[in-house]
Parts: sequence; C-alpha cells; structure tokens
Amino acid sequence: MLDGDPATGWSNAFVKAATALLPAFSGARAEDWVSVDFGRTRTFGRVAASFTVDAGHSLPARAEVAVWDGHAYVPVTGAETEWAAASGSPTVIAFDTVRGSRLRLTLTSAHPGRPEGAVRISRLEA
Repeated sequence: MLDGDPATGWSNAFVKAATALLPAFSGARAEDWVSVDFGRTRTFGRVAASFTVDAGHSLPARAEVAVWDGHAYVPVTGAETEWAAASGSPTVIAFDTVRGSRLRLTLTSAHPGRPEGAVRISRLEA
C-alpha cells in the first residue's frame, strides 16, 4: 500500500483451513486497523486510501483516523469522508490539521463474519 504498486497492498482477508478440532473460517473481523510510522513529526490534514472492491473485499462501513501525539493515538476532529465510487479509486478523509509522527486507520467491516467483508488497501497517502 506504500510502494506505489496497485498490485500489492495490505489486506485483513484470510482463510483458515479446517483442523481436527476447528472448522474452516474465512469471515472478516468486525474491525481492524493499519498504521504507518513516518519517522518524524509532520502535519496531517487528510488521508487518501484506495480500497479494493471485489468478490473478497469491500469498502469499509466506517474509517476512523487517529494520529500519534508522542504518547497515544488521538482521534482527529472534523473528519469528513468522500467515499470512492470505484475499486482502486481513493477514498479521501479530510480533517482538522494535526501534528504527529504516526497515522492509524481503524476500519469497520461492512460485512463482518462474511468472506466478502475483508478490507484491502492498495495505496495510502497522507
């Protein structure tokens, strides 16, 4: 998601084969997060995430942004989301300007527990 190649990305999709004690499972968790450490304090006012939409991935129901203030992740204020209309197009979340060194996106699945509820980010820009 950071290398500029849309063929690669971060995904929370997984498939767990059945074992002698556990059944097979491939459903999405209700919520996951991804974070990026920029290595230095900088100013943030928006983030653009390109989500994959296909048979195994969907847009999240909600995306929340938090920024590391040196001690903890603090939710941003004034967030407004412009959801992408097509797979691979950026969803832009604009928010009140804040300074920090790390960015975290908390993503809520639109289809928790179902295989198509996984989330995949092919590109992330802040």
